[in-house]
Amino acid sequence: MTEQLVVDGPGAGWTSVVSGHLRWIEGQLDGLGLPTERSDELRARLLAVQVRAADPRLRVAVFGEASSGKSTLLNAFLRRRLLPSSALVTTRTTTVLEYREGGEGLMVRTADGPLLEWPSAPFATWAGRRRESGPDTLERALQHVLTTTLADEVASLRVFSPVRLLGGGVTVIDTPGFNVTERGHRELAEAAARQADMALVVVPAVAALSLTLVDFLTGPLRDHHDRCAFVLTKLDLLDEDERSEAVAVVERRLRDLGCADPLLLPCSPGKALGEVEVEAGGVHGPGGSGGSGHLASFLEVEARIAQLAAASRRSAVAATTLGLLSELLSAVEETAEARRTALGRGERELATLTLPDFPAFLDTWAARTRHRAATELNPALSRTSPQSRTTLEVKVGNAVAGEKINDLAGAAEEVSRLVRNHLRQDAQQAVRRAAKRAGEVLTTAAAELARDFAAQYSALVDLAGETRTAAPVPPVVWPDPPAPDMSGIDRALSAIGTQLTTSGKWRTGGGAMAGALAGGLVVPGIGAVVGGVLGALIGRRGPDATREQFLQQVSPVIAAAHEEIGALAACLPRVEESLTESVAAIRRQYDDEWREEIARLTAAHEGRRAELAAGIAHAEETAATARRRRDEIAALRRHTSRNVPNPEEP
Repeated sequence: MTEQLVVDGPGAGWTSVVSGHLRWIEGQLDGLGLPTERSDELRARLLAVQVRAADPRLRVAVFGEASSGKSTLLNAFLRRRLLPSSALVTTRTTTVLEYREGGEGLMVRTADGPLLEWPSAPFATWAGRRRESGPDTLERALQHVLTTTLADEVASLRVFSPVRLLGGGVTVIDTPGFNVTERGHRELAEAAARQADMALVVVPAVAALSLTLVDFLTGPLRDHHDRCAFVLTKLDLLDEDERSEAVAVVERRLRDLGCADPLLLPCSPGKALGEVEVEAGGVHGPGGSGGSGHLASFLEVEARIAQLAAASRRSAVAATTLGLLSELLSAVEETAEARRTALGRGERELATLTLPDFPAFLDTWAARTRHRAATELNPALSRTSPQSRTTLEVKVGNAVAGEKINDLAGAAEEVSRLVRNHLRQDAQQAVRRAAKRAGEVLTTAAAELARDFAAQYSALVDLAGETRTAAPVPPVVWPDPPAPDMSGIDRALSAIGTQLTTSGKWRTGGGAMAGALAGGLVVPGIGAVVGGVLGALIGRRGPDATREQFLQQVSPVIAAAHEEIGALAACLPRVEESLTESVAAIRRQYDDEWREEIARLTAAHEGRRAELAAGIAHAEETAATARRRRDEIAALRRHTSRNVPNPEEP
């Protein structure tokens, strides 16, 4: 548990609370399952905050537009005109000013990586200054780095001075003018604002609060107003009776921009620097005039800035910790939402799958295939083409053509043979059609099964968080079609023959009996019919009339035989039985090869679902804790961001 927040004083409780929050954030990064890129980003931010919290130095960032007096203010801190303050300055990086006991120096890191220190031969070679004449001073080195094309190569710049900046223990960060349109200047200023304990915003009294400055205050510095102090420069350029009004106008505008209690520090750094030069016996700088009190006023402002920086340090660390907590909270909430989305998607997708109940999935396919076969096989068996009937009629007509009708036995035998052979051929073709159609049904059903299985298997694999490939389409083995069973056909034809030959219409004497007997000796059933017809007709009419009447009367017999062939009830069960066996074989193949795999994947999905549910619960719990900690840090920041009272105030 983190030590409870102490808000009555900034003692040990402050350090303990902030450290506790940082440790908690560090512990959460490993167990939240954040995306790698986001986790690495937060870890880098955390490390930066930890390093910043452990660094005892104060950091003061100076912001301002070009020509606002920012460089003059920095030179006043340094007590010398070290930094170039003309419009020629083109640095594209921040300049860090640090105290170094015993001497001054300059360290440059170039864009391609080398670290160069002045004075040194490598620095001189890089700067191309070996051909220059005159003393090699830090001022000249900085002038060369900051106001020439070398500035394009500078990635970082550190200036070391034996002057204790702002009273000591302070690092000053000079940022590029944020009104310069060069790409990257604004980003550098934003980065400096995040890492600074205090932000000094230089506001020239002669051109206060330009639109660019307003944009910067409401943008990068929006969340840092409690750590801002506004140095109002160039007051000496205004008439004395205008100065108080200028201060009041700037303060009012700052309040309108959201700075609840803006701290203004009016001063004249250029005049103060001039007085420093006079006291040191040096040449008067621009605006220098000794003895006017500008230096004393500036020193008071400088001390005030040091006090504010020390007091703002806690607020700065709290602010960065608050930002880190907010980012963590956002990441946790995004993760929880992503997991909720994944869980909902998984449940919806699983609801569309029948594969998890593998036996039912296979049974449904088998039943659907058998039903389709039963629906399509009967039409396949019963189809006898009109062409087949026409062909048989032509053959029968030829068998009794001309004088053939006079040969009763020969005509009966020929007609019986023709009908018998033709009907057998039709029966065989019908069975082959049925068997072929059954094979087509089975092949199509097997392909559909493979397709459905592959699609559902792929979805189930995805839901389980794995990557696998489904089996290929299983081969379809289909036997040769069964031989047609003609026994039913023979019995049916015999019954038809008996019915017709025993009817009153055909019992006309010995001719009918002889024809029936002759036909019956050739083929049962159909022979009796044909013979009866012929026997009833011969001897009573002429050949043509006999033939015509015979063909009219035998046509219903042939049609009835065709209908009987279409029924083939004895063959259909055998076709269906073969199809059922093949369906069962395919089902067994799937069941044997994939039953355990489907059960494993289903269990894996359930496990992943449970993990997602647990992850959502954990993320929601973490988010609740992060919100509470964020509120604590916000309260701590409000407490530690109170301005240090002005020592001159009662």
